[in-house]
Amino acid sequence: MTYADLMGLLGNWLLPGSLIAIMASMGLSLTADDFRQVFRNRRALIFGVCSMLIVPPAIGIALALTVAPTAALAVGFVLLATTPGGMLSNLFTDMAKGDLALSMSMTLILSMIYIFVVPFYAHFALLHFMGLEADVNVPLASFFWDIFSITVLPAAIGFAVRAWKPDFAIWFKRYLKNIATIVLFSSFGVILYDQVPVLRQNLGALFWITVALNVVMVAVVMTIVRFAGFTRRENVAIGIEHLMRQEGTAIFIAVSIVGNNEMSLPMIMNTPVALCVVMLFVAVARRTGRQAQGEPATI
Repeated sequence: MTYADLMGLLGNWLLPGSLIAIMASMGLSLTADDFRQVFRNRRALIFGVCSMLIVPPAIGIALALTVAPTAALAVGFVLLATTPGGMLSNLFTDMAKGDLALSMSMTLILSMIYIFVVPFYAHFALLHFMGLEADVNVPLASFFWDIFSITVLPAAIGFAVRAWKPDFAIWFKRYLKNIATIVLFSSFGVILYDQVPVLRQNLGALFWITVALNVVMVAVVMTIVRFAGFTRRENVAIGIEHLMRQEGTAIFIAVSIVGNNEMSLPMIMNTPVALCVVMLFVAVARRTGRQAQGEPATI
C-alpha cells in the first residue's frame, strides 16, 4: 500500500467509519426521556442554543479574517467555530455540578441544527478564503447528505436499537465507542504526520489562535449570562457547552468532503487546548460552587 492509498483509506473509510460508529454509540445512549428534557429549562435552553449559533461563529470568523496564517487554516477555524458542543460537554458539566439536563438538551438540539447550517458556513468559508479558482467543488446538496449520513442517520439507528434491545445497547455501546475512538484518534495522528511541514511553519499561530478562540468565547458568554439571571448550575452548563466541540465532524468535512488535510489542523489543535481550558473551568466552577454552599473552597 502506497502513502497515497493510505491517505485515501483514511479519508474515504477510516475517518467516516469511526464517526458513524461514535454517533451510533451516542444513539445507543439515548432514551425517549432524554428528548423530553429538551422541553425543560426553556429560557436557559433558548439562550444557550442561540448563543452557540451566534457567539462562536462570530469570534471564529473574526479570527479567521484577521490572524489565520493561510487560507486553508482560515477555513479550518470557521469550521471549528461553527461545530456544535460535543458529548464530552455532558460529562464535564456533571463533574462541575452544572445542569446536566440542560447540557444534554443543548447538545441534542445543536447537533440537529448543525447539519442544516454548516453547509452554508463551509461554502462561505471556501468561497471567501480559497477563492473561486481553488480546486474545490462541493455541491451544497452533497454537503447535507454527507453530514446527515454520518450524524443523524447512525444516531437514529442507535436510538432505535436502544428502544428495541436496551440491554444489548447498553452492553454494545461501550465496545463500539472505544474502538471507534481509537480509530478516530489514530486518524488524527496520521493527518498530523501528513501535515508536519505546515505544523512546523504555523504551530505557534495555530496554538495561540485556538487558545484565543476558547478563552474569548467563554469570557464573552459568561459575561452575558451574569446579566441573564440564570442559576449557577445553568451558567456552568452553558459555559462548558461553548468549550467542548464536535471536532470529528468538522475534520470529516475538511478531509473527506473537501479533501484538504491542512484545514483539519485547527480542529486537531483544539482538542488538547479545549480540554485544558474546560478542566480549568470545571475546577473554578467546583470551587465557587463550594464557596456558595459555605464549604471549604478546595477541589
